[in-house]
Amino acid sequence: MSFRSVALISTCTAIALLPGTAALAATGARRASSSERSGLLRTYRANDGGTTGVYAEYISTSDSTLGVVCVRTPEAGREAFVEKRSGRTWRYAASGAVGRVGTAAERRLEHSC
Repeated sequence: MSFRSVALISTCTAIALLPGTAALAATGARRASSSERSGLLRTYRANDGGTTGVYAEYISTSDSTLGVVCVRTPEAGREAFVEKRSGRTWRYAASGAVGRVGTAAERRLEHSC
């Protein structure tokens, strides 16, 4: 493979990934790290009973104590479960249709779903 081919493939890949990254940055959220994801899902599982339908977990960039678990269900569609961290423990804060429940910061985080 020539240098020109590699450069073209790299550029196309970067352009394809840019819109999703820009949209995520606009909501003020980042993907949860593996330890954050583990804590978020443990709390979600304790409240809901399972992790079926979970497709993403995000942490607020402006308030790292806020996290959201994004769930897709056949009956309700997309739902966001906002959790708040206290020390090393995550606690349920709000849930419902994306962008409709909780404080302004929680609603902004829900839009990352």
